Amino acid sequence: MNANDKAPLSVVVFGGTSAIAQAIVRAAARERSVRVLLLGRNVQRLQSVKNDLAARGLSAEFQCADLSDSTVPWESLLRAAMPGKIDLFLVAHGELPEQEPILNDPAWLARTLQVNFVSAAVIATVCARMLEQQGGGSLAVIGSVAADRGRASNFVYGSAKAGLETFLEGMRHRLAKIPNIRITTIKPGLTDTPMTADMPKGPLFSSAEKVGTLSWEAIKKGVPVAYVPGWWWMILTIVRWLPRKIFYRTKL
Repeated sequence: MNANDKAPLSVVVFGGTSAIAQAIVRAAARERSVRVLLLGRNVQRLQSVKNDLAARGLSAEFQCADLSDSTVPWESLLRAAMPGKIDLFLVAHGELPEQEPILNDPAWLARTLQVNFVSAAVIATVCARMLEQQGGGSLAVIGSVAADRGRASNFVYGSAKAGLETFLEGMRHRLAKIPNIRITTIKPGLTDTPMTADMPKGPLFSSAEKVGTLSWEAIKKGVPVAYVPGWWWMILTIVRWLPRKIFYRTKL
């Protein structure tokens, strides 16, 4: 993606109310004009995001849709709602419920995996096909550092994100011969957003604005996998390589 190109940037956001996604769009809009289509379920929240972006001078529209529903005809919906080339598909939806209740509710467990892995993989596949058809563009998917190692505190969410990360790596391999297609897996660490509102905040937390700005830089450069902020790579490298006998004694 050429940040010096001053043509309007066409962006589709799956999970239009995501705080990180909004920050990414705002970061892009600081450099060039942007037209954005927001997708999600909550009409009031989508309208609020649209109003905020419009107040900043962006061209914003929204469509209500259940992103966890794999039967939605995404391609036809997108072509009708945003005709022409789409420069960036941003897959940003997800859920982070408390883990212990999930483990006692098989239906909730299945839904968590469906939302965080299956639906995102289905949508990413549709987006990649559209990128192939138009001969280029970018796909960015918000994953998580939780994918790097299964930990007692959040292995349900983490395993879904790990599956998604492997899926995207395979997709990058499949499309590697098409140089104008870029797929970025964004891996935020602890981020102060509504999703983490109930978590006690500490020094490892970053603001959504910072994470969004760093994510936009990675998307522009076509970075395949971006830890945001970058120091999470060092932390997770240590976590991944801890011997099990030591790792199992931790409370991570």
